[in-house]
Amino acid sequence: MKWFRIVLGSAVALASVSATIWWAGYATGVERPAAPLDPVTARYRAMKAGAARQAGQPESETADAAATQSVDPSVDPRPALVADAPFPKAVVHERIYEFGRMGIGEHKNHHFRIENQGAGPLAIAKGPTECKCTISNLATRVVPPGGSAEVEVAWAPREADPTFEKSAIIWTNDPELPEIRFRVAGKVARALAVTPVAWHAGLVAEDQEGKAVGSVVSDLEADFKILSVETPDPNVKISYKPLSASALDRLGMLGGYEFTARVGNGIPLGTFRTRLKILTSLEPKTPLEVELTATRPGPIHILSAGTAHWSPDKSLLNLGRFRHEDGYRTEVPAYIYHMPGPFRVLGVKSSDGFVKVSVEPNPGSGSESKSGDRQGVRFVFEVPPGSPPVNYFTQKPVHVTLETNHPELKTIDFDLQFVSL
Repeated sequence: MKWFRIVLGSAVALASVSATIWWAGYATGVERPAAPLDPVTARYRAMKAGAARQAGQPESETADAAATQSVDPSVDPRPALVADAPFPKAVVHERIYEFGRMGIGEHKNHHFRIENQGAGPLAIAKGPTECKCTISNLATRVVPPGGSAEVEVAWAPREADPTFEKSAIIWTNDPELPEIRFRVAGKVARALAVTPVAWHAGLVAEDQEGKAVGSVVSDLEADFKILSVETPDPNVKISYKPLSASALDRLGMLGGYEFTARVGNGIPLGTFRTRLKILTSLEPKTPLEVELTATRPGPIHILSAGTAHWSPDKSLLNLGRFRHEDGYRTEVPAYIYHMPGPFRVLGVKSSDGFVKVSVEPNPGSGSESKSGDRQGVRFVFEVPPGSPPVNYFTQKPVHVTLETNHPELKTIDFDLQFVSL
């Protein structure tokens, strides 16, 4: 009893094939023309024929050489097909194995079997593969009548692939079945995934905390656990709960958790960034790292109103579209904090000379705090009637700088977008 091994590997997957062969020292028959080739073998022969032509080999020799030699040294010459009795008969009961789901770098294997139900010896050899795999040498190449060869295919994908499918071709000397293709197919998924990739908690104001919602999900394990969550900043609080069945179904995942990150107003002014470390039972030694961001604009909270829309993340005010003959005017409410007296705008600088900005008190808006630490104002933006038509969506936005009397907020910078037709 002798053994042979076929090993398949590629940049995507590494597959190894081993075969046990019961054999007697029978000789193969005389070669005769092979059955029609499948596309993989046809491409292989075309590649060999092209190499032969470049080497100056005559066309008449190319076809014969392509049938018996391999460009890839791991591929064997094709066995000669048996022309006269006794004939071998290769029988395969399973050609494809659906393995379902597996993780990146995970190893799996499956056993196929080739039986010889004929009267003559069955010769087998390593053929080409669609994934340009590498194949080891065979210890023996003959299966006796009544014998069988067990083929073990093992694979270890190196990247996610929702439609993973790899095959190995075995050549035979059976004129009725000269090629046998074994396939393994399924889905290669990430054990863990974070969605969205980064979590943004939005605006953090004096009276408003930031909030981000994200998920940690798995396409492989339904019952994984969250072991710990590390938050390096004391202003960040994290909570989580299992995702509902409907949410998992919508995401196409087996298991997962919804996370809520709350960012308090103790963070410094400007853009805030930190990294959360989430340890799970699927990767108990390597935590997931998730970037969490927020924006702390300082002692001012600008709101959207009317046709104007304020984007605090970009410090951008969108005034929309209007007729340049009519001009435009809008009032945008805001809260001012830590201001001992009335808030005033001392000066305005604008990259567009037609845009005017002023500020008015907004009494009775309910914005004043009992401690007197907060006051309400209205920023007034005007484009006078008859101003020239412009498009500050396709052009660079108007940049505005306000000089104020606030002790902590000497200047306020923001951009304006609008189209005047």
